[in-house]
Amino acid sequence: MAASRSIFRFKQFQLAHGNPGLKISTEACLFGAWASQWAQGRMLDIGTGSGLLACMLAQKHPESLIDALEILPEVAMLATDNVLKSPFKEQISVHTGDLQHFSSEDPYDFIACNPPFFHQHLAADKKDLQVAIHDDLLTAQDLAIGIHRLLGQQGQFAVIYPPFAMEKFIVACSELGLQINHKAYVFPRETSAVLRVMAIGSRDNSAQSHENLVIKQADESYTETFKKLLSDYYLQFPLH
Repeated sequence: MAASRSIFRFKQFQLAHGNPGLKISTEACLFGAWASQWAQGRMLDIGTGSGLLACMLAQKHPESLIDALEILPEVAMLATDNVLKSPFKEQISVHTGDLQHFSSEDPYDFIACNPPFFHQHLAADKKDLQVAIHDDLLTAQDLAIGIHRLLGQQGQFAVIYPPFAMEKFIVACSELGLQINHKAYVFPRETSAVLRVMAIGSRDNSAQSHENLVIKQADESYTETFKKLLSDYYLQFPLH
């Protein structure tokens, strides 16, 4: 095992992560738990990395089949190994390739993506980190086009971006007839600026709503909202 790789243990599965690819972050786990509330049917996880989002969705929806797409072959191998060692190996299929050339015979009921977002930013030293955090190979417009092409008429999609990148994604979606129906603004603490924006969208131009999610309280303990969302996954949280 690579020196900088570690194991992230959840209640029902564990994932090797980092080298290749990014390490699992708090906001990625939050996104997986939050998005799973809307997930249903046949699903696609774009840019699966270590397989985190696909596994979180599979745990929440044991009846669903999930395609997990990863552009980097070495990271896709890591995801494949993680999935095969998980309870979800019959649910999740890992595919190597880019979104622009990925095709499916049937549309998806739910598409989720934790995409790269830095644009014309100082390049990362390693190729896997460059692809994971910079939008060179998956811009907001690329993602919107891919979702539009692969999403079923009644399907929904979930994405997470920093505020500046979410605005670009919303514009790209609107040009294709995709709508953002609900947003969650993620704050590290109540006094912090917005760290991420999580969004649920569809082809339905219904009324928009939003919520605020705070990760930690002033004393550095997790908020009750965060604990409730992650209670099915994090070992240290009791089930709600």
